[in-house]
Formats: sequence, C-alpha cells, structure tokens
Amino acid sequence: MMNQIQGLQIQKIAMGGMGLGFSENKAIFVPFTAIGDTVDVEITLEKKDHAFAKVLNYQERGAGVQDPGCEAFGADHACGGCDWLMVDYPTQTAYKDLLVQDLFKQYQPETELYAIVPSDQSQHYRNKVFMPVGKDHYGIYARYSHDIVLHTACRNHPPIFDEIARKAFELCRLAKVEPYNELEHSGTLRHIGLRCNRDQSQILVILVTRSAKLPFSNTIVRGLSTDFPQIVGIVQNINREKGNVILGSEDKLLFGQNHLEDSLSDLKFRIHYRSFWQINNGSMENILAAMRAKLKPHSKVIDAYCGIGAIGLALSDRIGELIGIEEVQEAVQDARSNAEVNGIEHAKFVAGKAEQLLGEVLKEFPADCIILDPPRSGVPESTLWALRAAKIKEILYLSCSPMSLARDLKILLTEGTYHLESISAFDMFPNTWHIECLAHLKLEP
Repeated sequence: MMNQIQGLQIQKIAMGGMGLGFSENKAIFVPFTAIGDTVDVEITLEKKDHAFAKVLNYQERGAGVQDPGCEAFGADHACGGCDWLMVDYPTQTAYKDLLVQDLFKQYQPETELYAIVPSDQSQHYRNKVFMPVGKDHYGIYARYSHDIVLHTACRNHPPIFDEIARKAFELCRLAKVEPYNELEHSGTLRHIGLRCNRDQSQILVILVTRSAKLPFSNTIVRGLSTDFPQIVGIVQNINREKGNVILGSEDKLLFGQNHLEDSLSDLKFRIHYRSFWQINNGSMENILAAMRAKLKPHSKVIDAYCGIGAIGLALSDRIGELIGIEEVQEAVQDARSNAEVNGIEHAKFVAGKAEQLLGEVLKEFPADCIILDPPRSGVPESTLWALRAAKIKEILYLSCSPMSLARDLKILLTEGTYHLESISAFDMFPNTWHIECLAHLKLEP
C-alpha cells in the first residue's frame, strides 16, 4: 500500500471512535473523521488486513460536521479527552446508535435494542477530572501517550474547574512546588484533581504529590479557599509509586473535608474523594429510571461493585432486601452512611471483591436479581460462570464498555441458561465514542 491515499471515503464509524474507509481491500481507520468525509491521508501504522492513518486534507465533509471550538482537538498533538467534537450532538448520538446496533445485532429480533438515550447536557457534564502536571503547564494527556497537552478550557467539565486549576497551578508555582517528572520520577506535583456535586455548590480539590512534603501548603489552601468559597475540601494525596495509577494510598486533609454531598433520585449521598460516582448525573438518572422499570417490586437484590451504594439505594423503593459488595473500604463506609442518612434499613454492605465474596453471599441470600456495574474490563470469567450456576432469576448488567459486555454475554447466554431481554444505551460521555449499556437478562424457565 502507498504511504498516502488520496480521496479516501469514510463509510462507517468504528469502535474506538475512528472513521473507517477502505483501500485495496484493506480497512483504514482515521481519527477525527465523520461518515461522508472524503480525505487525503497518510498511513501511520500498517497491519496485514488494516491500517491507521492521519488526515492530511479534507476534500469534502460529511453531514453534521461543525467547528470543534477547541484548539487542542484534531491537532497533530491532540488532547485525548474528546473524539467527536467535529460533529454536532445529534450526529454523535446517531453514531453511537450505529455502534450499538452493529455490535449486538446478532441477538435480534428476540432482543430489544433500544435507541440511545441522549445526555441532558452535551457540554460541561463531567463532575470529576484529574489533570496531569508538566514542567510549565498542566492539561490532559495526548492520545496514546503521556505527553501533556496544554489545557486552557475544556468543553466536557465545568468552567469553574478550569478557573480553580489555573489558580492551584499558579499558587504551586509561586511556592516553588516542583512539577513531577515521570521519566525521572522526580519533582512533587503530579495531578490537580477536582470533583463537584450536581449544582457545583460543593467542590473538592485533590493535589496528588510524589512525596508528603508540600511547601507553603497553608498559603496554597488560603489562596484557593478564599477565591473559591465553593471549595469544601482540599486533600493532598501522596502517590510515591511509579506508573499510571493516579492516586496513592496516603493522604493529608489540608482543608475542610475529604468528601462532598450530592443527590440522586431524591436521595442524599456522601462521596469520598476516592469513591466511584458516575461522571454524568443526568445520564445516571436516566439509567436508574430504566432499571426501576425492569426491577420487580420487593425483589431481593445483590448490588455487585456497588461503590458508595448509589444504584442499590437509589432503587431501594423497588427492593425488598439489598446486599451491596464493594472492594474499596472508604466506599463501603460511605454506602453504610448513605443508607442511614436516607433512612433505608433494608440494605447491607460488605467489603471485598465481588468475585471472591459472591459465592458466599449467594449461599445465605437467595437473590432474585443481581446488579452488575463492573470496571471497564468487565466481570471476571470465573464470576460469570458462578452466576450461571447460581441461576439468579434476573441480571441487570450496566457496562461502560460495549466490547466487554459483548464478551461477557457470550458466557452468560451459553446453552440457553439466560435470555437477553433488552439492551439499552445511554450517552454518559458526550463528545467521545464511549457508550454506557444496560443489558437485561432473564433466567430461562
């Protein structure tokens, strides 16, 4: 194949968010392209049956294309935060529908594949971000690398996050807090993290450092808390290790509290700065509404990977008895507190990994339904086989990775033990290709 291709027509969108064209019977994946684009490209990586390329020139643009409005999008050194800022929001949701329909079409017509439910907000929807810090700037990692792209304003998280991050970076610079050098494992400040509640009335700032020493920390705290009264807590998290994991095991509370309070389905939730909480509150409400409609009243429910108890507690009006399983101890403590604050007495939470505790829980608790909300990697295979053997009547599997869900369904549906009733899609992550899917499985009679 030639190093360059002239007039490549983008015919589809592929998992991963890239446009897909064909040349000499080879699939060509091209980022930052839309269906209907005609582009001149340069091959960046070639395999036996496919290749990856970058755009040299757009000859024609497809339907829905717009100005991305972000200097870090689509550049040679592009921010990795977005995939589809170059198309309008209706086009984004149409693309996600195509991806879901194509991935799960093998289960039709017996399975209902619902159209994607759009996000209530297509911009500024994220309630959490961690921005890596470099020598002279902070930002978001470039695609497929740890190069930090200069960050000034983001279309995905609230503008107040950018204001606070700028102030925090400047205060640390004045205090001569050395930025972290990943290659040399030297310096101090690694990440600036921010979390907020639904109305942004409470904000947590997390300064991730390589060592416990943070020069002039009182001055940094005073500067941030004075300028931004919404800040209810400033935490110094200490990560002494090399590698990609953002948070370390140690922390210091520099100001206020290490948690914030938010609401979901008219319930109050306490969220520790380490705890998992869905990134998009509005889309999570849409997911809960779909779950509530599928859950039989007074069911006995296991909420695996329960985090701070958000899903199980939010559905507690439909649940007769609830057991949540979560491996993060701080999250379990928050879950118990959240149940107490909301007056929910029929919920119990245990600490540990779902794959290790599930068998023991099932022996003592004949659940009618299990809710699965695993990490992006999906549910361990051994756990899936244990679920099949347990023959729980219904499974509600919420996944942030359609590919992991598709893989796990192959085991759950083997030999007709379960029937896949429906798959519902939700746009939790506008401007990216990522999709949240809810699979509803029922035990065959």
